[in-house]
Amino acid sequence: MTRRLEAWLDGGHVGQFIIDGDTTYFRYDTDAPDTPISLSLPRTGTATKRAAANFLENLLPDHEHTRVRLAATYGARSTDTVELLEKAGGDIAGGLVLVPEGTEPVSAAAELNPAVDRDVADRIRSIKHDPDAWAPRNLPARFSLAGTQGKFAIASVDGDWYWSNASLPSTHIVKPGRPDLRCVEDAEVAALRLARAAGIGAPAANILRVDDQHAFIVERFDRIRDPGVPIPRRLHAEDLAQARGLNPDRKYGVTARQVVESLRPVDTSGKLVRTFLMQLAFNALVGNADAHAKNYSILLQQNTISVAPMYDVVPVGLYPSYDQKLAMRIGGARFAAEVTIHHWRKLARTSGLDENEVTDVVVGVATRVLEHNDTSWDTLADNQRNIVRDSIARNAERLRADM
Repeated sequence: MTRRLEAWLDGGHVGQFIIDGDTTYFRYDTDAPDTPISLSLPRTGTATKRAAANFLENLLPDHEHTRVRLAATYGARSTDTVELLEKAGGDIAGGLVLVPEGTEPVSAAAELNPAVDRDVADRIRSIKHDPDAWAPRNLPARFSLAGTQGKFAIASVDGDWYWSNASLPSTHIVKPGRPDLRCVEDAEVAALRLARAAGIGAPAANILRVDDQHAFIVERFDRIRDPGVPIPRRLHAEDLAQARGLNPDRKYGVTARQVVESLRPVDTSGKLVRTFLMQLAFNALVGNADAHAKNYSILLQQNTISVAPMYDVVPVGLYPSYDQKLAMRIGGARFAAEVTIHHWRKLARTSGLDENEVTDVVVGVATRVLEHNDTSWDTLADNQRNIVRDSIARNAERLRADM
């Protein structure tokens, strides 16, 4: 049986995901925007065999047990990707709204469901107790978020919180902390603050305190507010696993060189590659070892493609029980503490980039990070603050000393 998901973007229908047995492909409407919905799904129709299916897979939680809970909460008959997205595809990463065949999103005003403090606090408490309980039971929320860490989406409208759905885009993502990651919420807020201070785009983040609960909260970079319009608007984006047409289980296999290969053809100015290198350098400096392909994204607007602001930045060195190997090696270096400027030069050579331009970018990031490092971690406890400050200082000074 052939099934279809209708794809809407910024209020207009752009095409259909068509699922015919084991084959999934995307068919653009003839009047769809010139910019594709994914670098892996070009308008020319030359997508790889699994690109469309993998694009959809990357919109859902990584773990099967989380998907089982999602299906039960939203009333899906199974954890089949299409089944889940028919129920939860209204508010997903990026600008698309995915709805069942023959339907369209309803007006936003018709589906404003307040998220009262009690319910938000219950969501935080529930995820802390049960990390797979992403989807709220008995609440009018309809969203899907990728990844492995428990989280939920929420929308801010005129200063009040609402549950998101196909008609109301979420504006924020809330990530409750984990008992095994002490003060991880504060560490991520501080890391994003340091990125902004160092001149690297990063969304505003803070600690959300509701009743007796607290959690990390971050503004979504794929949402925007137009002047005088209370309802936010979606901006289309995709992560680098989607851009390369990969299944999410291959997110750790993407190399920095491959990212450069994906970005260069769509930007002859080199700006996309430079921005990616700045983010890669920052992640290495702060020891964010888990910066895999799904933790980098691009924004795809009409006739414009750009690298999205940073997100999911945590100094993993604060948590030694976790894998400290870099998700993307730097010129062969496997750990943040061993990266030198020579590794960056090797990365430049193997990626076909100018060595001096790459080292200028990297040393520039290191210099700006050092300028703000001492004052960026004040919200952490003394021992954590000293650990992260000292490791960043060593990583940055090592790069500058080799120049």
